[in-house]
Amino acid sequence: PICENCFTTTTPLWRKTSDNRLLCNACGLFFKLHGVIRPPTVNQQFKGNNNSNFNGNGNS
Repeated sequence: PICENCFTTTTPLWRKTSDNRLLCNACGLFFKLHGVIRPPTVNQQFKGNNNSNFNGNGNS
């Protein structure tokens, strides 16, 4: 299967909208919560935002 919104093929759970669109878990939950399809910017919002320079004492 493939998500009809973000085109992912891996998800812990597949969801369907009331009009039978197949969505991944993230897109399906966003749709359920907000009533609209998840915009592509949400998919990219946190990418590359890891704390690889974080040293554990509150300083990065």
